[in-house]
Formats: sequence, structure tokens, C-alpha cells
Amino acid sequence: MVIYYLKKAKAWFTLAVLSASLFAPMQTKAQRVAVKTNALYWAASTPNLGAEFRVNRHVTFNFEAAYNRIKVFNIDTRGAMITPEVRYWFSARPQTGHFVGIAGIGCHYNYVRGGNRHKGDLYGGGVTYGYSFVLGKRWSLETSIGAGALHLREKRYDETKETAPETPNRRQWVFAPLKAGVTLVYIIK
Repeated sequence: MVIYYLKKAKAWFTLAVLSASLFAPMQTKAQRVAVKTNALYWAASTPNLGAEFRVNRHVTFNFEAAYNRIKVFNIDTRGAMITPEVRYWFSARPQTGHFVGIAGIGCHYNYVRGGNRHKGDLYGGGVTYGYSFVLGKRWSLETSIGAGALHLREKRYDETKETAPETPNRRQWVFAPLKAGVTLVYIIK
């Protein structure tokens, strides 16, 4: 069982490193770097952290990660998520104003809803739109939404009547919201 989770962790780490190496800017001089956290995720008790790297005046690479583990009353949820995104900013001033993006998502989840346990992985991609409000020289507030196609691969079963299946019993593509955010951003450089 421990080996299974170590393999999962290794797969997620490999995906994160691969995403960062493919999309991260190679040019580091005069680059603008921002760290961020999504307040909507915190409202759902999901700690998260992100970073955004400026590639040029109109393009940035955004990478966010979140983790959740809640077991209160009849709520039992666990999950880890990464979302790499390439953004195009319409304003001449980088990381301000309107932007559109192409985002990916990778997630491992395990939750109970209506007596049914859902345990699996999802991956996919889609488009995002957002706006960044400048609050000060280094601070901004960013709002964003996104939707796309997600591939689910999960074990779904009734915990009170069934045991967990050996292999995933539900595999399907769905069109779904990809992200929603009200994000506090601090620009480092």
C-alpha cells in the first residue's frame, strides 16, 4: 500500500517538474515573479500557493498547487491538485488588466458524497479568463474563471454496502469548471 502511494507521489512530482520545465521561462534577467494564494480555496479549507513568471510583456506562466484534507462531521474529503497555465495579458503593463489563458489540471481526490466514495484521478485542460486589479506597487487582486474538458478515472462505490473495487470502475470525459479564483498576489521582482 505504501509503495502505491509513493508511486503516485513520484508521478505527481514528475508531472509538476515536466510542466515547469516545458512552460517555465528560460530567460531570467529582468523577469517579474509573483507569489499568490487563492482566497476561494482558503474559504473551502484548501491551503494553496502559486507562482507566476513573466516570459515577456504580454505572456506569463502561472503554476498553482493546492491540498485538502477535511474530516469533519459527515464531510470526508482529501485531494491534491496542480494547475499550470500560460496567460496572455492584453495590457501593455504586465500582470495588470484583462488576460486569457490555456490551463492544464492534474488532481488526485478521495471524497464521500451521499454515502458514495469517489477515489481517483483527473486530468484535463481548458481556457481561462481573468482580470487583475492593482492595489499597490507590489500587491494586486486577481479574479479568474475557467472551464474545460476533464478525464475522470475513479473507483466509485457505496461504502456501507460494497468494498472498494480493485480497478477504477468509472472512466469518462466531462466538461466542467476548471478554476475559479479571487487571488491575492504579491510581486517579488
